[in-house]
Amino acid sequence: MTEQKIRSLMRENREKGNRAIFETYYNYVYVIVSRKMQGLPRMDIEECVIDVFAEVMRNFGAIQQGSLKAYIGAVSHNKAVNTCRTLSAKARQTISIDDENFGELPSETDIQENLEQSELSRKLLECINSLGEPDSTIILQKYFFDRNSIEIAKILNMNPITIRSRTSRAIKKLKPLLTKMGITL
Repeated sequence: MTEQKIRSLMRENREKGNRAIFETYYNYVYVIVSRKMQGLPRMDIEECVIDVFAEVMRNFGAIQQGSLKAYIGAVSHNKAVNTCRTLSAKARQTISIDDENFGELPSETDIQENLEQSELSRKLLECINSLGEPDSTIILQKYFFDRNSIEIAKILNMNPITIRSRTSRAIKKLKPLLTKMGITL
């Protein structure tokens, strides 16, 4: 749905306008938030996505000029960063003491493994994003968020059969890209 249509819907019927914003920008917001909050529980990511839409809908009247998508992207980025900071601060304040693990520090192997995993995730997302839309969204929704073709079709407003065939083609395109970056399947 176009930004102009969404703005018109918001003036006519706020509830329908809010629904249109959510349906149009959900994937966009989810990808931004999940990238910024990588490694955090899915529940925290989903809560942050909801907070983004709540803020956008609450402040919609103030967004008269400029790109709605750019505004939503900025709110998504800022909310995700602030949520990470908040969760990080809470984690530093909370100290769990149990007899078995008290005084243990993570081994150097764990740190190295986490670093390698993070680099691998970054490369993988880079390859997926190079597929372009809607293929990158389809792959992310299917393999990162464990959604089936019917759910993805609803999100993208497409036919489930189309989703299945695009998934298959996207995987065929993705394999050589991953091999080129040194990732084997």
